Amino acid sequence: MKDLIGFYQTRQEAERVKDELTSAGFDHVTIYDRTGSDEAGFWESIKSAFGFADEDDQRLYAEAARRGAVAVGLSLDSEDTAQRAIEIMQRHRPIDLDTQYAQWKQQQTPTTTSTAATQRSTAATTSSKQGENAVVPVVEEQLKVGKRTVQTGGAVRIHTRVIEKPVTEQVNLREEHVDVQRRAVDRPVTEADKAAFRDRTIEVTETREEPVISKQARVVEEVAINKSATEKTQTVRDTVRRTDVEVQGANPGDTQVSDRFAQELAADERYRGCDWNTMEPEARKTFEQRYPGNKWEQFKDAVHRGYDKVRQKV
Repeated sequence: MKDLIGFYQTRQEAERVKDELTSAGFDHVTIYDRTGSDEAGFWESIKSAFGFADEDDQRLYAEAARRGAVAVGLSLDSEDTAQRAIEIMQRHRPIDLDTQYAQWKQQQTPTTTSTAATQRSTAATTSSKQGENAVVPVVEEQLKVGKRTVQTGGAVRIHTRVIEKPVTEQVNLREEHVDVQRRAVDRPVTEADKAAFRDRTIEVTETREEPVISKQARVVEEVAINKSATEKTQTVRDTVRRTDVEVQGANPGDTQVSDRFAQELAADERYRGCDWNTMEPEARKTFEQRYPGNKWEQFKDAVHRGYDKVRQKV
């Protein structure tokens, strides 16, 4: 038995996930939200359905529910169908609770959450103010690829059984037979004959050999079973999301720096014909040497846009 649960920004998104899971043949799909219950009741409903008892999970789920997130949970009978269910749930972009919770901790906790539109706006901007300073977290997903062992279907089974077969062997046997003969003689009696001149009984026994069978088990052959493993490199492709921050109305000095550096890059013969991804590492190194104290991440997007504009004019 495997349990899955995902959180989404709105009830409508959760309903779409549930409908797609149900259409794909998954049963026991349930939607959990705070409608008609407090945070404790929301957590208890999830824990009673899935048996979660981790305090960290409780803290994450309670915070997500307080901010209006809606959970979709389902129970699977086997591991084989889990991957298909995960793919369906990920297509609807569930909330990354670990990343989102870290952002929520950086924010000043809002007093109320009015509408689903406000929830989406809060999740998109995630800005916190400290005095007159605003901090805009730039969130970037990282792709982590794990491994699991699955049965490929190829299996070798070896059965042993005992069979009987007739065999023949040649053996020489010895038999004894008593042959009694009488023959006429005429000679003088000797001393030996005198000793035999009395009553007596002579018994001669006949014998014969018969085969005696005994069997001895011997190992005449071995069947060795070996399993070898090979490794291969497989390229896994997926998409990750990143918060793209566009600054409007920036400091004029900063704009001049980014525009001037973009023009220098466009005029540099080393970068002629190169796309941005290829030249960006070298451009960053040059920028940090020329403008020490300025962070490349702060100017990178503006330099990129200015570089593209200059190149389009050429």
